[in-house]
Amino acid sequence: MIRIACRGIASAFLFVAVSMTVNAQFKQIAPAPYSPAVARQKIRILLESGDPDNRQQTAETLSGLLAWYRDIVDEELVAAWKEGDHRAELAALMPLYADSRVASGIVEVSWREQRASTFHLTYAPMLGDLMARYPNGAEPFIRDLTGPAAGGGQMPELSPSEAEAVCRILLDMPDTADWKKIALQVLPHYRSAAQNLLVQDLRGDDKEKSYRAQLWLAELGLNVPGVTSEEHDQRPRLIPRNSAVASSGAAGNQMPNDTLGGRPHIVEQPSVPVASRDAQYGTPRSGTLKCAGDPVPPNAEYVFAGMPLGNLQIDLDGKPWGARLAPGNGQTQDLILINRAPGPQKGCTVRWRVIP
Repeated sequence: MIRIACRGIASAFLFVAVSMTVNAQFKQIAPAPYSPAVARQKIRILLESGDPDNRQQTAETLSGLLAWYRDIVDEELVAAWKEGDHRAELAALMPLYADSRVASGIVEVSWREQRASTFHLTYAPMLGDLMARYPNGAEPFIRDLTGPAAGGGQMPELSPSEAEAVCRILLDMPDTADWKKIALQVLPHYRSAAQNLLVQDLRGDDKEKSYRAQLWLAELGLNVPGVTSEEHDQRPRLIPRNSAVASSGAAGNQMPNDTLGGRPHIVEQPSVPVASRDAQYGTPRSGTLKCAGDPVPPNAEYVFAGMPLGNLQIDLDGKPWGARLAPGNGQTQDLILINRAPGPQKGCTVRWRVIP
């Protein structure tokens, strides 16, 4: 009897503790401050204010209303976008308040109903952001483009500005298998617009965009006279300060090289630009890389130069390395490993291959 009574007391305390934990997870919401009709009117006025100076105040007020009127905010965002009087201000609010429902409505209106006034470079970053964050909302856009592209049908007839917006969205999408496949199907049908944008990116000050443009030009087979050959040779090349770049040799079975600093090097300082040389990559499309030399300190980098352009699938054998790619000499890129371990790492083995 004593044993049973003790269990009952323990159970009672356990129930109270669990109840307190569960109750602590919920926050009581006050009653809605307005009726739905009044709230809709206030939200509409906020979205129609159109004053960039009040954008912060508008954002804060909308945030305070979302707890009660999420559906109304969604409906009014799409309606205001469709009306079109304050699209510039709305485009700034979309990253803050758009959800899957808003993304679907905005893309549907923009692509199917008001393409001429919305599909241009001004709104392409916002539309691309909505499609990347909420892929279901991109379905009308994807279906209308990839259906004809894959089946040999008639592609949508786009004005030059519309074609530029489509290409800009696809070129800037995350480098995932699905979006890459869509882009490779669609971009060749709007070759002139894609090529013009890529040449602009290649010549721009944004080095990351310049590098991505080089990869896209190669993958799309866009050979632009005076750009893909001569101008690429003059593109700034980033190398570590106070250290030499190791000769890559054949990356398919690359081992440390005793020239130019002794081996693939550790990057310890920020990069500085120097002129690149026309280095062409050879035939290997897969292989094994091995680190050697002194242990790599935490957060330091180890560089394998002379890798082929394109996406690389790498196997780090479960070791705590990060990895990134950077522009290399000519038609190559560098694979850079970052030591994510709390202490030095003595070596690494990297198996790699080029993937579509």
